Amino acid sequence: MSKVLWVSASPSLKYFHRRLLNSLSKIVEIEFWEYYQTLDEGSSIDGAIDLLKEYLSQSDEPIHLIGHGIGGVIALGYARRYPPKIISLTLLSVAVQPGHNWHSYYYTQLQSFPGDRNYMLRSVAIDLFPGICSTHVQDLADRLERDLVEAPSNCSLFRLDILPKCGVDMPVMICGSQNDPVITSPALYGWNSYFKTGDKIWRSTTGGHFFHHFHSELVSCQIQRFWQTLEPELVLQQLARAEFN
Repeated sequence: MSKVLWVSASPSLKYFHRRLLNSLSKIVEIEFWEYYQTLDEGSSIDGAIDLLKEYLSQSDEPIHLIGHGIGGVIALGYARRYPPKIISLTLLSVAVQPGHNWHSYYYTQLQSFPGDRNYMLRSVAIDLFPGICSTHVQDLADRLERDLVEAPSNCSLFRLDILPKCGVDMPVMICGSQNDPVITSPALYGWNSYFKTGDKIWRSTTGGHFFHHFHSELVSCQIQRFWQTLEPELVLQQLARAEFN
């Protein structure tokens, strides 16, 4: 099968991608691209897309592109600009309005309920990771706080930018969770307006915004099935785990 590139823009949150990446890497070759932003740099999705373009210009081989959250938004932006380079696009927790992400969710909450920053981050952490053990909440809040600084974003307390809605030329799979407070049903199923034959939406029943961390094998099987429709020679693994869904 052709190569797969995972696009990441959140160094402090990449731990929650590991289980899915480990599962997928058993059947395909996966490269990992990560955006790093220093405190002295401006925050720019376009700048991240330009850096991804520079990285992918080193090879002419088309690839499968995949990403979660803001990393998925970067992958989406690249796929729209340079479709010949991409075989398929898989987006996890990416709304049909790409400017709507956990950053915008946090700033909206902060505007509605102004107060202590750490208290709000802890509250958002509980929203994003439903059912999380209370002993882990502060660690998650710290990771989210770092992500507000590290990840390229179109959002701030004073401005929530709107990014364009539209589809892509290549086959696309959209994944989400039924109990994600950020990427709700309208935000996810709005993609249907731009779907082509063969495009797919899939949602887990639980797991919140980082559902792929909690249900890594199940998500892996669903993505493998999508890829197999494009490259039938792919040998699927651990399908029995997905049969109940």
